[in-house]
Amino acid sequence: MENWESTIRKMELLLRLKTFPVAFKLLEDAKEIEDNKWIRRPTKKNTLCQLITIVRTYDWTIGATADDFVGPGCGGIIGLSERPEFIEDGSLRSVVWCKTKEDARKCEEQIPKIPAGKYNAVLMGPLVYSPFEPDIVLIYGNPAQMIILINALQFEDYEQFHFFCVGETACADSIARCYLNDKPSLAIPCYGERRYGHVQDDEMVMALPAGWMKKAVSGLEELYLRGVRYPVSHYGAQADPTSGFPPGYQALWGMPEADSGFKRFDK
Repeated sequence: MENWESTIRKMELLLRLKTFPVAFKLLEDAKEIEDNKWIRRPTKKNTLCQLITIVRTYDWTIGATADDFVGPGCGGIIGLSERPEFIEDGSLRSVVWCKTKEDARKCEEQIPKIPAGKYNAVLMGPLVYSPFEPDIVLIYGNPAQMIILINALQFEDYEQFHFFCVGETACADSIARCYLNDKPSLAIPCYGERRYGHVQDDEMVMALPAGWMKKAVSGLEELYLRGVRYPVSHYGAQADPTSGFPPGYQALWGMPEADSGFKRFDK
């Protein structure tokens, strides 16, 4: 099993993350969580976002099955249970989130879901401890941290990312969409994730396929060397921004290199 500590510590340093990146893995055999004494099991009903918050703040490793979730909603998004008819036909969502049952049914048709039948349990833990080999990694941060992470992922082998918003049920946009597309997926945490999972007002979440983590850290390191860092150093809104541009910009524009106000001793 891969040792993730170095990768995660670099990411935590470069992005100054407040909480642990979460290793997330779906299991076909639920016995994998029953046979491991280090894995904590819920003793009451939870939402998926509650368990994720416990993992990323308490730094516990948790295993759960469909029976550990309150109602069929959470398990149905991550493939641990079938979505019942009263969800699929829009009845449940029309109570609050949509004006009509037909509006709610349209919503349910477009929400990404991992198909049920293959998986029977989920494992979540702080990736820094290498608790298991994850399928995806969940990273929580503010918008400034997220745009730098996106820039890092695009630094080499650039591609344009497409992100979506289904509204309520944001775990579908982060976890399920990442699983289904095998691409990074940025999501705005929904009302439920903030109410029950205690996600903060300024937080967003990105789900990354585990294989993208080294690419992310490599890109962050390269951007750091070029002056793209978190926290972002503010340049006055009414100041001449010339001296704040990278020297390479000034050379391309035929401008003299501006005085930043500081001297480097290696020159």
